[in-house]
Amino acid sequence: MKKSSFIASIATAALSLSAVLVGVTSANASITLPKGAFLPCAAGGGTYCIESVSVTPSGGKAIALTWVATGSQGAAAGNTNGVAAGKELPGRWSADGAFANENYDGLYVEAQAANEFVPWIMLDAKPTYSPGNKVSLAATTTSATTPVNLNADALISVKMRISDFKLGVTYGIATEATVDVQAGVFEIAGYPVKVPQAKSTKDCSGDAGVSSALVTQFQSILVPSNDPLGFSFEGGSGKIYVGSNGLCKLSTPVWNSEKKSLSYKASAPRLAPDGKTVNTGFYYATISAADALALWGLKRAEDAASALMVSVRTTDGGSTAATKTVAVKNGRIIIQVFGFEFPDPMLDISLNPSFDLMASSALSDSNMSAQATVKKSPTPKPTVAPKTTTISCLKGNVLKKVTGVKPTCPTGYKKK
Repeated sequence: MKKSSFIASIATAALSLSAVLVGVTSANASITLPKGAFLPCAAGGGTYCIESVSVTPSGGKAIALTWVATGSQGAAAGNTNGVAAGKELPGRWSADGAFANENYDGLYVEAQAANEFVPWIMLDAKPTYSPGNKVSLAATTTSATTPVNLNADALISVKMRISDFKLGVTYGIATEATVDVQAGVFEIAGYPVKVPQAKSTKDCSGDAGVSSALVTQFQSILVPSNDPLGFSFEGGSGKIYVGSNGLCKLSTPVWNSEKKSLSYKASAPRLAPDGKTVNTGFYYATISAADALALWGLKRAEDAASALMVSVRTTDGGSTAATKTVAVKNGRIIIQVFGFEFPDPMLDISLNPSFDLMASSALSDSNMSAQATVKKSPTPKPTVAPKTTTISCLKGNVLKKVTGVKPTCPTGYKKK
């Protein structure tokens, strides 16, 4: 199988590392990744291995997948329409019923060093096809190197052991993705996205580039913070994810400490395979509250919508017209930008110069102080209504009764 555009883009990015490295010095210890693909942990994968994989169908519950080595019997795909056997693979993650509605029967999660230049980890979830229990890439019938589409509505979750690899940032091809890392265990969950494929780098620039195919994929790159060829900033938690459907020129985010700006670039051919339809793109980013504090000094994640400016810059061939949303969910800032045209869009996330950071910080400190010192107010005693009395008042033969707290007879009347 030819080197994918995704891997080729990583090799290209490695050639311009000086532009993307942030706050990392050569004093940090270097990371040595295993040679070859990571094995399942249960199969003796060692300190770098894949611990678990699951899929969650739309509207359903998560289905834990089991590793099935090639040659072993496993679940079958729901149909084989438009699918052929591509490159042979060592095995697949599968389960009964997990792929009953798909034309692939499992996922081969390829995790390994991205290339020989940098100690980054590449993760690629590939669809599998296993006639006769021989696992292979589920390829299209027209190209043995082009995978069939993954289900864009099924959430994919992968958990890996990454030893002493300290995560700096994760980026790649997925949407609604979240990342977490705890005690040397990395976990990512997200949805596959449709990606315009490029025949060559020439198709990734200008207004005449035509994509060879549109393929729904799930891929990511993990960049360490504890290596000279990594990504880091003081106070970073490693829980930033930036995703796009622009496979060309994909690279790590770039942090400009002077401008307080986080930039991210991806690209794709301008036109779809029909040569007429214009490909549109999206960016999806999740930033933890800890990272927002470290990057922009933002103490209140809920202020993100007004505190952060999100913009898209493109070359003359593309458009900047886009829908942008900033939201906060479960302590994470979620930024979505979609609807812009390819090629060469650059996403910028920066601190709004008109935002009063000092006032926000003071409000955060005030709220914390109030929460620490608040006392329960005493329950007020019930109000007792004053007692009233009634008197009789007489004027000639006319008798009137007057009721009140201290009743008195009207003028001309005498109390009887």
